[in-house]
Amino acid sequence: MLTPQTLQKLPDDLIDLVSEVQTDIIKSIAKKLVKADYLTPSAEWQLYKASQLKMSTKEITAMLAEFTGKSKRQISKLYTDACKEAINNDAKIYRTYGKDCSAALRSVALSNTLKAGVKNANGMTKNLCKSMVESSQATVTHLMDKAWLKVQSGAFTYQDAIYDAVVELAKQGIATVTYPSGKTDWADVAVRRAVMTGISQTAGQMQLDLAAEMDCDLVEVTAHMGARPSHALWQGKVYSISGKSKKYPKLSTATGYGTGDGLKGWNCRHDFYPFFEGISERANLPVDVTENNRQYELSQKQRAMERSIRATKRRLAAYDGAISETEDEVLKRRLQNQFERHSAILKTKEKRLSEFCDTNDLYSEKDRVRVVGFNKSVSQKAVYGNNRYFVKQMKSYGIENPPKSLDIFENMKYNNSPECKLMNAYITSVKKGKFSPLVGYDHYKKLHNEINNSLVGLTTTNGIEITGQSDHFIERVIGVIKDPDTGKKRLGVELQDIQDALTNGKAMKPKISRDKNGNILYDEDGKPKISQLFVTDKCAVSINPETGVLIQCNPK
Repeated sequence: MLTPQTLQKLPDDLIDLVSEVQTDIIKSIAKKLVKADYLTPSAEWQLYKASQLKMSTKEITAMLAEFTGKSKRQISKLYTDACKEAINNDAKIYRTYGKDCSAALRSVALSNTLKAGVKNANGMTKNLCKSMVESSQATVTHLMDKAWLKVQSGAFTYQDAIYDAVVELAKQGIATVTYPSGKTDWADVAVRRAVMTGISQTAGQMQLDLAAEMDCDLVEVTAHMGARPSHALWQGKVYSISGKSKKYPKLSTATGYGTGDGLKGWNCRHDFYPFFEGISERANLPVDVTENNRQYELSQKQRAMERSIRATKRRLAAYDGAISETEDEVLKRRLQNQFERHSAILKTKEKRLSEFCDTNDLYSEKDRVRVVGFNKSVSQKAVYGNNRYFVKQMKSYGIENPPKSLDIFENMKYNNSPECKLMNAYITSVKKGKFSPLVGYDHYKKLHNEINNSLVGLTTTNGIEITGQSDHFIERVIGVIKDPDTGKKRLGVELQDIQDALTNGKAMKPKISRDKNGNILYDEDGKPKISQLFVTDKCAVSINPETGVLIQCNPK
């Protein structure tokens, strides 16, 4: 028997090897794209391209040759160690119940089953390598031809054509494995599925061979939370291998053992072990189906987020390869901008995954987001790129002196900094189009303080003390050329006019606030929002009469 945790971790080392080769190939292609001579005339282009493809194939073949040598050794060790662990675990159970399986463990049948499993796995590696070469060739051909045609058409600059090619490569990568259904997978995904499934099935056949030698017809299937809903129906129960038992259902019929969708099928982490009627104690407690399915859905969301992070890291590796090779400063700047933008995207994705795991009490599996080839150098560049992108983005909002990094800004949030709250309110208003970024954060901050100093603390004509201002209020004070809600120009209001309205204006009857559809608006405590208007011939100012907070203002 192999535990679900053991099965899940088995392919990790091999996946690292595949991931490294995959990333190296993408970077190699990116370098080819920026160095190609797209000004080559039509008659010579095919010859030039053929020479480049020959070089590319030679490089990729060399990478894969090194990988194949390593992978064969690792596959043999993986299968041998895992299958021995599974058989030895079962042997311990047999010995506990007085059955000596020493001779059976040395049987030729068990040895041949293991050898067949290793042979099949090496065949998988060979096919994978062939697929990677073919996919790489197709990718290089497609992107180089596309860039060449753009340059020759005269509709695109040399830099535009190369930039577009690198962006496409970074986005799509190389589809390395194509299944009969037409579905394609990244190599690391295909390897994880193939290795885990292959080892599990090989070990399973050896376990059945040993069970036959030990005259054991019953097995108990393991159970774990978060199993596929179809697997949750049969996990944790006892089955008959032969189907002759009147009490227990047949293993293959009930669990689908031997099929891709069933027990020990694609990515299945279930296993089985000997069970003796009247002697063995059931080891698996029933799993709540509702909770299991909830955990399964959460795990699927987590896997999707992890795949997205790996894809972004591969994308950054492609940009890094192109940036390091090009000597064209215009192209380098454009690619650098993309690198910085996706560095920020990577940071956001990693943060969302971390928050998702924390919120749902899930284990954050760092091995599943690691991309070998996305090394320390690229990682450091990504951190630097993310910070550069963050600063540029903040400046685009009109914040001239923003925090120097996203981490500093996040720390301000964590510490509940008043400056951070004000900056966030400003950014939100700019994003909504409530006022132009040309207003600038410095002016916004100054105006916010002026409102606090000149309006907060005043007493209105009907005796209400002004206690604070809403984020919406300062938006109305500033004004905007085109209001996003009405599409019309909205003028700002002078603070002196607002002060006059509050202290000398006519106090209107308080009203319950409603939205555009006439629905009552409620505050965070579930109470209806109330507003009261103070009017002069220059402006109208509304406040919450219960809290004394300034809500909004409009010029007359």
